[in-house]
Amino acid sequence: MKDGIVKSGPHGRTHYLEAGSGPVVILMHSNGNSAYEYEDVLPILAKDYRVIAVDYPGHGDSEPLKHHYTVGDYADFIIAFMDALDVPKASVLGSSIGGAVAIDLGVRHASRIEKLFVVESPIRTPEQWLERWPATEKGYGTVVQTMEQVRPRLRNLTEPVLERWNIDRSKAGAWAMMSVMWSLREYDVFENIPKIKASTMAIYGSKSPHPLGLSTFEKMLPGAARAQMPDCGHFPMMDDPAELSRLVDSFIKG
Repeated sequence: MKDGIVKSGPHGRTHYLEAGSGPVVILMHSNGNSAYEYEDVLPILAKDYRVIAVDYPGHGDSEPLKHHYTVGDYADFIIAFMDALDVPKASVLGSSIGGAVAIDLGVRHASRIEKLFVVESPIRTPEQWLERWPATEKGYGTVVQTMEQVRPRLRNLTEPVLERWNIDRSKAGAWAMMSVMWSLREYDVFENIPKIKASTMAIYGSKSPHPLGLSTFEKMLPGAARAQMPDCGHFPMMDDPAELSRLVDSFIKG
């Protein structure tokens, strides 16, 4: 597995992990995590694809955030990252904040997308965001979390996984993580989902904190493929990397 650094235009230093060869698949992580979130997915997909997991600005070992990024800014960053690696077109998967970024890529940059995977993108109205904001601040305003705090969110939490979790959250820091949450809160998924022009699959876990995710896509983007991953929560790439990889491979080849 390659551990690389490239300069993504105005977004600066970008860290990524890469494995395999073939059609390109880009993986975008959730808030407070990094490319290592896909550590178990990379070797599976690398059997048939050139798989690249990227750190957003402000996360992992990429350039620190110098200002607030909107969801659109993160989407533009992905295009700059693809340009830096001379990738004209790729299949792109994003989870959580990455799911919202995937939506925006499908709206504004569909010509650069082979297949689009929206995984666990938050589906909330402005009123729901406001109601949940104290819990959001509690979850992301403090960096290091305990085993007891994280265990309900992951199927198979171990000490090494918790250590990686807290390393990545510490690299990002509370300000960058809260900035991401503001990006999600400010982004209107209900307005943008119907505008997606790329071939899309929406994936949510059966234990997702966004139970209306799949029904929202069914209603607002009926042409999209949809899948629910059994016994998975908000982090299906960690709960069941084999099944997520199978879904990705099947949709790309289908």
